[in-house]
Amino acid sequence: MTDDELEKFAGANVRLVFGGQTLVGKLITGYEAQIRVKAPYSIQWYDVNPSTGTNEERLAAIPTAGAVESIEFVDEPEETATEIKDVAEDAQTPG
Repeated sequence: MTDDELEKFAGANVRLVFGGQTLVGKLITGYEAQIRVKAPYSIQWYDVNPSTGTNEERLAAIPTAGAVESIEFVDEPEETATEIKDVAEDAQTPG
C-alpha cells in the first residue's frame, strides 16, 4: 500500500490487516500519530479492560504504509443505516 492510498482512509473507521492481525478502529495519520505513537500512522480502538470493566483506548503504531496488507472502510452499524433510510422515507411526501 502507498502513502497516498492510506491517506484516503485518514480519520475514518477502518478494518485493516497489519502484521497478520486484523484490527478495526480509527486510522490516525500525520502529526497526531507522530505525537501519540511516534509513527506516521496508527489505529485507535477501545477495548474493555477485564480487571476494571472499563473501556480503554488502545493504539497500534503502523511504521509505514507498506506494512498495511489491506484496508477497507467499516460499514456503519445496520441500525444507523436503517434509521437514515426511515427518516428519508418519512421526509418524502406524496406528489
